Amino acid sequence: MSGTSMATPHIAGVAALIKQYNPSWTPSMIASAISTTASTYDNLGEPIMAHGFDLYSLYASAPFGFGAGLVDPSRALHPGLVFSAGYEDYINFLCSLPNIDSAIVKTATGGVCGQLFENPSDLNLPSITITSLTGSQIVHRTVMNVANKAETYLSAVLPPKGVTVDIKPSWFRISPQGTQHLHIMFNVTQALDDFTFGEIVLTGSLNHVVKMPLSIFPISTT
Repeated sequence: MSGTSMATPHIAGVAALIKQYNPSWTPSMIASAISTTASTYDNLGEPIMAHGFDLYSLYASAPFGFGAGLVDPSRALHPGLVFSAGYEDYINFLCSLPNIDSAIVKTATGGVCGQLFENPSDLNLPSITITSLTGSQIVHRTVMNVANKAETYLSAVLPPKGVTVDIKPSWFRISPQGTQHLHIMFNVTQALDDFTFGEIVLTGSLNHVVKMPLSIFPISTT
């Protein structure tokens, strides 16, 4: 009923394929590669949002329904950049949530709160969601070059409605296995009563294209 019955084995199979090709990759690196190389267009070149396949089509054709898009296994083997997050990052994410008792986190996970994020949105995922953006907020991300050559990337933004997005640096050159920190500033220009969507696209000089979905709920300009 949820539509995941076939999505789950397909994604598991793609993940196994990527793991076989890149044995040293962690689960978060594999998930990042699948997400950032997905397409929001179908195999006929039509936007996913234009389609509905069954009773839940209204949900499936919305951004929270199709997520990063349709998986492309071939491109996921060579994503160029990945967003990596480990066990301690997830513990610190939980500890950074509002009104969370660190003792409860330890009881539930066995993990101890370490260096907290400035905001839970700083968990290094290949997407950014801000559930209540007031005024402005900076979100941090770190990418790693998993290709075997150095590459120069140029940043582009399709901003969500009611929000401006500024990414620094706007371009960067990254060596193999090197990392690059990104500072992404969101600023509300118009308060809305629901989520609004966009994306950041990092285009590499060696033809890698890395897409990061944005889901923002701008509630106030101040």
